[in-house]
Amino acid sequence: MRKLGVALAVLSVACLLAGCGGEGGGGGSTPKAAFEAMWGAAKAGNQKAMMACFSEVCRSKMAEVEKMFADMPKELKEGKESMAGELMAKAKSAKVEIGAEKIDGDKATLEVTTDGRKDTLEFIKEGGSWKMHISELANLDLDQMKKAMEMLKNMPKGVMEGLQKGMKDALK
Repeated sequence: MRKLGVALAVLSVACLLAGCGGEGGGGGSTPKAAFEAMWGAAKAGNQKAMMACFSEVCRSKMAEVEKMFADMPKELKEGKESMAGELMAKAKSAKVEIGAEKIDGDKATLEVTTDGRKDTLEFIKEGGSWKMHISELANLDLDQMKKAMEMLKNMPKGVMEGLQKGMKDALK
């Protein structure tokens, strides 16, 4: 169950801090340009453009996690439609500062500070564009998450309330 919390936290950070490239779209000639394109899509509420900012493997994993989120017990979702939608709403008011960019062949990092929290984002070059690549998400074991979701669906209310508090803390 701890893995579920970690996975959802990873997805939240991933969606909020993604760099861009293009599934059917332009993408970035640099990681910084890609990030700026993604951030504009997030602020505009364009989920498709935001999701196109991730590497292919990350987009695939996020789509699966989003499906699992849709099936999550409502006590854990607190009435939210989707995590991506919630994060796009947060992007409208978040303060973002872009720092140093380091490129090494087809891999890169970009320092980004969001509301005072500094993170190092990973990018890969895919299809000629820079895209956000989150190793933790790419390596996420979806079968384990599915098993955890099944367990959550069958938990007594008191246990569910404890998990709900833990999820809130993990997503902060």
